[in-house]
Amino acid sequence: MSLQENVTEEDLMLNILIDEGIELDAPAKSHCSQKRKAADLECEDNLKEKRSLERDSESANRYRRKRRSKKHLHVRDLGGKAMIPRPNYFVGIQVSNPEIHHVVKRIQEAILRKEPALCTAVVPVPTLHITLAVAHLPDIEYIGRAAEVVDKCGSIHREFFNKSASLHFSGLKTFSNEQVLFAGIQESEVLEEVQMMANDLEISFQELTGLPTKKGFKPHLTILKLSKDFKLRRKGMSKISSTLYSDMSDTVFGCQIVRGIQLLSMNKPKDGNGYYYCSHQLAFDVPHSEADDHSECCRKPLSVKPNLEKVSQLQCIMKHEKDVIKRKFHSLSLASLSSVFGKANEPSCKTDDSDSLLKTLLVVSFATVAIIAAVQGMSSSK
Repeated sequence: MSLQENVTEEDLMLNILIDEGIELDAPAKSHCSQKRKAADLECEDNLKEKRSLERDSESANRYRRKRRSKKHLHVRDLGGKAMIPRPNYFVGIQVSNPEIHHVVKRIQEAILRKEPALCTAVVPVPTLHITLAVAHLPDIEYIGRAAEVVDKCGSIHREFFNKSASLHFSGLKTFSNEQVLFAGIQESEVLEEVQMMANDLEISFQELTGLPTKKGFKPHLTILKLSKDFKLRRKGMSKISSTLYSDMSDTVFGCQIVRGIQLLSMNKPKDGNGYYYCSHQLAFDVPHSEADDHSECCRKPLSVKPNLEKVSQLQCIMKHEKDVIKRKFHSLSLASLSSVFGKANEPSCKTDDSDSLLKTLLVVSFATVAIIAAVQGMSSSK
């Protein structure tokens, strides 16, 4: 509502009298002054609100522009000169062996039983792969040229991989300041050939896009990575504690036959099996001797059951605390109870013994309530 619409006929008459120089009595002058002050304050408030809305709108637009730019660009620059476009495609080797899937799933479940908050950092089992190279492909033309690069580099190494070459996975390790947990790959002639193929792909993609790719090839099979959920850092989880996997650090996962290399999209929806959208692939001529049954590893969600041993221990502790409370209550006589809950003006009813008993009861009661809540929470997650 505008300022003019708030002005009444009485205000207009008073303003006219003042403009004409007609003397007004004290009450009329006071009333007019109050009306004008109120109108000025309202006008000032409206201006402040308008400016605040403009600032909020400008801030929101600035934030949206910043987010939009970060969506496509890395925060890292090249010597303060140019930004590196965020990769949206990568070349990888699919890890499809159900045996490896089973072991990875078992490790993920064991870690989540110890730290359930890491459920958002778990890498889905159907997406397991080895990354050879990454690139930013802005349009269909670049995707087509990248497919040609995959065919060219794969053809150079095809003869070697046609012999049914396998990669062997074993051991749990971390990198990126303990923010990524992965399965290691045993040193072998096959791994050396994969490394050479990754180097060829990296050089070819750099020539294709004119931009530097990631530095060096680090063969690994990612199992858990904190970057999947940035909210974990707010919860104080900046690293993956070694206590979560130290008892499984020597795990043997199995072997994976290198069946081909694939050009995969990071952003497009996953396929029907939960794997990355494949824009192009080069298959090697290897016999299909791998099991196809993924019903127990890929088609079932992670089963995070509570540690039954810990539940049993908590139940025993709870039973013990209940017995302690019963004994304390039975040991109190009517006289001691009346002294505990007696009036404040009767100091004779307050004894050190009764006060200590009351404190003990309160501590034991709170401890029992906490234990019951913990047991119920773990039981409900079965």
